[in-house]
Amino acid sequence: MPEGADGPRQRATWIQAGVLYVAAALALWAAGAPSPPLFAALAASAYFALRTPAPKLVPGPVRALGMAVIGTAAGAHIDGDVVRTVADQPVAVMGGVLATLVVSMLAGQVLRLDPDVDARTAAFASVAGGASGVALAAREYGADDGVVMSVQYLRVVLVLVSVPLVAPLLGGTETAVVPEPGAPVSEHLFTLAAVVLGLGLARLLPFAAAPVLWTLVVSALLALSGWFEHPDVPAWVLAIGYTVVGANVGSSFTRERLRRLVRLFPLAVIQVVLGVVACAAIGVVFARTVGVSLLDGYLATTPGGLPAVIAVAVDSGDALGLILTMQFVRVFLALACAPLIGWVLRRR
Repeated sequence: MPEGADGPRQRATWIQAGVLYVAAALALWAAGAPSPPLFAALAASAYFALRTPAPKLVPGPVRALGMAVIGTAAGAHIDGDVVRTVADQPVAVMGGVLATLVVSMLAGQVLRLDPDVDARTAAFASVAGGASGVALAAREYGADDGVVMSVQYLRVVLVLVSVPLVAPLLGGTETAVVPEPGAPVSEHLFTLAAVVLGLGLARLLPFAAAPVLWTLVVSALLALSGWFEHPDVPAWVLAIGYTVVGANVGSSFTRERLRRLVRLFPLAVIQVVLGVVACAAIGVVFARTVGVSLLDGYLATTPGGLPAVIAVAVDSGDALGLILTMQFVRVFLALACAPLIGWVLRRR
């Protein structure tokens, strides 16, 4: 923390952000919203980032640990139902994923109404998934990676804000996570094993969202192994993971990124809203097709914010395995298609 004139001011900002976090978390718990620490941390960290000239992002190891906790909690809920659903209705599942990607990119063409946004920038800014990886690909293919990253994170923030508002309308269960210190020892051992092994694999085989994906795989295998009496994540550990993920998203929404969005903001909001609403409509159709709740269909087709959507799904979704499958396939296809999109647009 810097000394001098800015020191007391920054300390005051830290205190204000802390008070905002506590107040928001208590309000969300009282309202029965899913994942109160996640959204409280998002609000508090965004407030701090916008009030600080040079805010520090969440350190990489801490961010990876938070994502690993979320992945562990998600993997603990996976069972054979998701495999049967995908096997029984592969067209519906893959169709939902592809439809989400297509409508998001179509909505992104609204950005081209700005004369300084070319086709490459609009396409990469609207790819639904893997924001950081897509931004890197955008830079390589000549798109404006600043605009791409800003619009991508605007969508993430909108998704995060909209989920707790939409969940009750779609019949979401009100299962806010309240830390309970008396979790069985088995839960702590299960979490420790999944996080350590998952992060180890993420270091050996790194890729976008590796901490989430590897810990999810390890957690699912450990849960299915029957070695642990209570294969789950203690509520207090999960609350910490939610806080880290929320803080990571909020701290990314800095003044510089906001300045880049000022002129594009009206078009960016229209583009993001169109994409989210279109994906929600796809989620409703998907839910009716495969026989899951409207909330599960909405979460399965939400275009962005993978760790946060997983966190909400752990609290609110019944068909968690299906939600995870849809989200991971979408992110994988988004990252895999980014170079192809760049190559096609460069040729044009």
